[in-house]
Order: sequence, then structure tokens, then C-alpha cells
Amino acid sequence: MGEMIHLPRATFERLKMYRKALESVKKPFISSDEIAKFLEINPELVRKDLSYLKCQGKPRVGYDVEELRKELNDLFGVNSTTNMIIVGANDLARALVNQDFSKVGVKIVAVLDIESENVGKFIGEFSVREMDVLERVMRRFNVEIAALCISRDKAQATAEILIKNGIKAIWNFTGVHLELPSNVIVVDEDLTKSLLTIKHLLK
Repeated sequence: MGEMIHLPRATFERLKMYRKALESVKKPFISSDEIAKFLEINPELVRKDLSYLKCQGKPRVGYDVEELRKELNDLFGVNSTTNMIIVGANDLARALVNQDFSKVGVKIVAVLDIESENVGKFIGEFSVREMDVLERVMRRFNVEIAALCISRDKAQATAEILIKNGIKAIWNFTGVHLELPSNVIVVDEDLTKSLLTIKHLLK
């Protein structure tokens, strides 16, 4: 990953949008106006966001697409592979397994579950393993991320086990606020928030 850049949260979120938009760009240069039009946002905002990067636009030419794409990929760690496990054997876990996370430099290496009745079942290409093999999986694959897809009542205890075994980041789909050390990265994925946004826009 490249040099750490301290970004405002809103800028960080928009840079992810710019990176996604650049995936479909075929020409060598693109202007901030074109990016803004594609994403339906203010061109000045695009220029302000991109000013945090080393890649700078040229007057009447724009931004070098390959250079900008490379810097954004480096910023988000896409240029290296990070291994992830999924903890849980439900439909949500199945949906995650079916996603192609290689596009963002993440590889699923195992599916584990705390419920013994799920052990041995297949989630996509993965045979569900018991939590007892966590230490072995961590050692073999150098796993950094765990996607937590289990019941709310088991979330905190399971998260603590994951951290104890060396997991650095938890992608939390449980809907529970996890009380974990400050050095652990926790990203909460609350699907109801997205639905509330849709409901608001439908009004």
C-alpha cells in the first residue's frame, strides 16, 4: 500500500466512487468535468478531492487515466492481495462467497462457523469448517479480515475469538455494536441504513 494520506471521510468515500468510475474509461485522459458528469456531482468537488493525490490534472488535457487509476488502487490497497475468511454459513455468507472480491485485492480463503450442524456443508466452493481450525487457517493463509455473518447473540464472543487469533479487521454484518480494542478495524454493514435511504428518496 502507498504512503498514507489523511483524508476527510467524505473525500475518502468519493474517491472510491472515482476509482469505480475509472474502471470503464478506455481513453488515456479524463477531465474533472467528465468525472463529475458521470457521477452527477459538482466538478469543483471532484477537483478538490483529487487535489489530495499526487496525480494532478493538466489544463485542457485532464488527468492521466492510468496514473490516476494506479494511485487510487494503491491508496485502497488493491495492488496487493489480502486474505479474508467468512464466519457464518447462512445466505449472507453464500452471497459473499459468490462475489468477485479479487477486483479489490481481497481473496476468500475459508468459511468457518460456530454451529456444528453447518460443518461439512458447502458454501460455494468452500466446505464449512469448525472454529477449532481458526488458528491453523490463520497460520497457513495469513488472514487479516473476517466477514462476520452470524447471529447477533454470538457476535461479540466470536469477534473476541477472531481478534485473539490475530484478525486485524472485521467486516461486521451482525447488526451488533462490537466492543473491541481500538487497534482493531471494524466496518459495520447495516443493510437497514441503505433501505432507509431508499425509503427517504421514495417520499
